[in-house]
Amino acid sequence: MAVLSVSDGELWRLEVLRDVDRGGLPVSAAAQLLGRNERQVWRLLKAFRSDGAAGLISKKRGRPSNRKTAAAVRAADRAAQLR
Repeated sequence: MAVLSVSDGELWRLEVLRDVDRGGLPVSAAAQLLGRNERQVWRLLKAFRSDGAAGLISKKRGRPSNRKTAAAVRAADRAAQLR
């Protein structure tokens, strides 16, 4: 069994989706609690049912940002500042 590291938001999402999966909470109420629309809650619920808690963890975790400036550009900026 792998150890999963989850953020507070992901843990909250897990608790809410467990309630929905058990039938104790309607999807519309879960959508309001999570600040998402019902369609997104259904998508999250599908991921939870197929992959468990691991399905709720951000897929971007451990990857660089799309907005990150390339190292070569940063080095050129530093060189220009030192002149």
